[in-house]
Amino acid sequence: MVNAINYAEKYQRELDQKLTQGLLTAELETPNVNWLDAKTFKVPTVVTGGYKAHSRNGGYNRGSVEVTHKTYTLDFDRDVEFFVDRADVDESNQAASAANVTNVFTNEQAIPETDAYRFSKLATVGTSADEAITSDNVVATLKQRLLPIRKYGPSNIIIYVSSAVMDALEQSTKFTRNIDVQTGQGVIDTRVTAMDGVQIKEVWDSERFYTAFDFTDGFTPDVGAKQINYMIVAKPAVIAKAKYNSVYLFQPGQHTQGDGYLYQNRMYGDLFVMAEKTDGVFTSTIAAVV
Repeated sequence: MVNAINYAEKYQRELDQKLTQGLLTAELETPNVNWLDAKTFKVPTVVTGGYKAHSRNGGYNRGSVEVTHKTYTLDFDRDVEFFVDRADVDESNQAASAANVTNVFTNEQAIPETDAYRFSKLATVGTSADEAITSDNVVATLKQRLLPIRKYGPSNIIIYVSSAVMDALEQSTKFTRNIDVQTGQGVIDTRVTAMDGVQIKEVWDSERFYTAFDFTDGFTPDVGAKQINYMIVAKPAVIAKAKYNSVYLFQPGQHTQGDGYLYQNRMYGDLFVMAEKTDGVFTSTIAAVV
């Protein structure tokens, strides 16, 4: 007799860790939002008047306070299910097991698609430009593009860069560096992780770093999409929220769809740039994809 095991519970911690650790845009996540219903939430904006000239005859100048609410609606609702026959699991020496299916789907589909969607959504707002990045101009270019966004505070900004841009930074002669080889380990790390207090994250998986995607089956760069050189994002300008990620894994006998293992996954969430803070995003692109 086979004991019924809910694999969603068995692998819950592992799933949560993979989704968080592998997600390049995890730091853009918004922990709390004010939900209005199942798919919408609101964000308040407060605008106040400024100082006025003080009169020594007594009294204060009455200022204005305006509170408005912007409603955002989640629109990216994705799901998939896989059925693996019981015999296929045995005959593949467990390669098609629930744990392996979960790991492969999470690492090769769920995580990169989430990043791909968020990067492409960010690329539709703010300002953008086609740029040719070289080791000679990369530092000056990044500083120039950062300048109008620095008002959000260096610690609140992330620069996502392609491997080509990271290579240019690594080879730039505009700054000096010391290379420290760890004794006995032979480890050399020359990647640049910050500039002027701003965090730099390399997007080495280039397939998720385009301006537009076709999400019909998984994700692929859309026709006419441009590959991204780098993207500057001010975290206070962004709301990224996953409403929920439902994962179910059932053994044979726990469902009625056949003698096999059933995997179901649904991801529901979205990313928005607040209307008053679109100046907190800049996207640098290269030539369009043919």
